[in-house]
Amino acid sequence: MSNFNKQDFEKLKRELEKIEIPKEKIQAARQQAYAKHLHSRKRQIKTWKQVSIVMLLLIAFVTTVRVSPAFAQTIAKIPGFAPLVEMITQDKGVKDILDNQYYEELNIVEIKNDLILTILGTIADESGMIIFYQLEAPYDISELETKKFRLTQNDKDIEAATTYSWAAKDSTKIIEEKLEVVATNKIDYSNPNFQLELTFDDANNTSFTVPFTLKKEIVPTKTYEINQQLEIDDQIIHIKSLKISPLRAEVQITADDQNTMQILQINKLKVLDENGEEWGKITNGFSGFGGFRENDNSIFIQSNYFREPQSLTLVIDEVEALPKGEDYIEIDFLKQEILKIPPLKDFELSLRDFDMFDVSYKSPQNDHKQLLSTVIDANGNKFYSDGHSFRYRENSTTATYSFDLKGAVNPVRVYFNSYPNFLEGSAEINIPLDDKSDSSQ
Repeated sequence: MSNFNKQDFEKLKRELEKIEIPKEKIQAARQQAYAKHLHSRKRQIKTWKQVSIVMLLLIAFVTTVRVSPAFAQTIAKIPGFAPLVEMITQDKGVKDILDNQYYEELNIVEIKNDLILTILGTIADESGMIIFYQLEAPYDISELETKKFRLTQNDKDIEAATTYSWAAKDSTKIIEEKLEVVATNKIDYSNPNFQLELTFDDANNTSFTVPFTLKKEIVPTKTYEINQQLEIDDQIIHIKSLKISPLRAEVQITADDQNTMQILQINKLKVLDENGEEWGKITNGFSGFGGFRENDNSIFIQSNYFREPQSLTLVIDEVEALPKGEDYIEIDFLKQEILKIPPLKDFELSLRDFDMFDVSYKSPQNDHKQLLSTVIDANGNKFYSDGHSFRYRENSTTATYSFDLKGAVNPVRVYFNSYPNFLEGSAEINIPLDDKSDSSQ
């Protein structure tokens, strides 16, 4: 595919668009298989062979998906591929995964309480796992929510952060989505047997338990020890290491204790190779672990695992920060008094209840970042925000925050997690490619 020019891609797109997908026949086959299951439960659904065939098509044309939006839209209409197409268009690391045939098909079908769940396949590495699935019912499930997602190995939960919900869509009887698992410690695949538990909030609270075994070899994480520091606007940032797995790359990074500013977020962080090709931050999924107020802080970027670069440069820009001592709000919720607000331009705060307040601030776009999160009470105990909502109008965002402060001793300090106040300048460092190990530490 790398030798094809633009005209070849357009020809391929036209040829693919001519292919008629037998949607009615596929649907009829599903219904027939479902009816047989209800009567005998002895025969297994076999219609998913077509999915395997189309998957080979997707792998063959994955480059075209990124080049041609129209081509991507055509592929996305094929059952089971919408989440993969979305990831390919947003993350070039996923394109490399499919190019190198690292995606593993599973096609496991389970039927329960009028719901047909198909575990389509997975991408797995030491940093985590993405599981692609399809849910089908004879009624509208656009508003159906996921109540619980659990991934276990040897009857123990995988130590990981997970996402498992989807946004409400137009009326539909088929949902195609993904489950994302980001491991806090690297996953051990010496025993490749796992069990997925997935519960939905239908009338029966239907719960599926699906065991599966991975057969593809799991490649080891590449770890580059960096241990360098860079300086932006007189503030020091320490870069510890870069770990690259197929799904994501992880930059381990901390701020210097002697800084006069509290680093909050880095909005632009990317890695460039010798040709200037860049791998930027993850935009649709987990962005990292920890934070600059903690000892351990990791930021995730797109992976170039299947490349062999001659050089890599780490670039950091748009660093959010506030002066230390002005990076929190102090409130006595019992007395309904605001004791301290940092002197930020166009920033306003108003109390709404004994555990809720509104903040308004200038923002050039619809900003849904969580500005405030951690709460420290008068005794040093830690609490967190348990909900927030946003409203945007005329270059200004208003956010409502609520907190679970049961047992908290007033007054409390609510610390900023993000704020659009930036250090001046940017910085970059070269990553020593010779200092590499073949597995994560």
